[in-house]
Amino acid sequence: MSPWIWLLLALVFAIVEVTNLAFFAGFASLGALAAAVAAAAGGGLPAEVAVFGVVSVGGVAVLRRPLMRALGPGHTRALRSGVSGLVGLEGTVVSRVEGTTSPGSVHVRGEDWPAISYDDLPCEPGQTVAILDIDRTRLVVTAS
Repeated sequence: MSPWIWLLLALVFAIVEVTNLAFFAGFASLGALAAAVAAAAGGGLPAEVAVFGVVSVGGVAVLRRPLMRALGPGHTRALRSGVSGLVGLEGTVVSRVEGTTSPGSVHVRGEDWPAISYDDLPCEPGQTVAILDIDRTRLVVTAS
């Protein structure tokens, strides 16, 4: 078979891989590239198909699992947005926070949020506090 057909097949598999990121078609694309090299070297169709199969299946069998582990979601930091993205930040007390029963307010990231104290100690206006958690719609804070 012509090396150009194998190269076209490699391109098709590469496009499929880019659209689904499953790490199957990428190995088929590499197999087609290897078969194109075999075709250019003068190998017959059985040799080209064998090279394609060995590289494709071998890549999936040997490299797919380590690649999935290395690039999978376990190695990326989760995107935290909204109110949960405030945990770990510091804010400034706007109105007195008097414990868990009497919420005050804390200014963080340009907005004022209702806040309660983690340790029942009052926090005075102007004081910097650390945001430890979220309780419904209230920030749980402690003095920094």
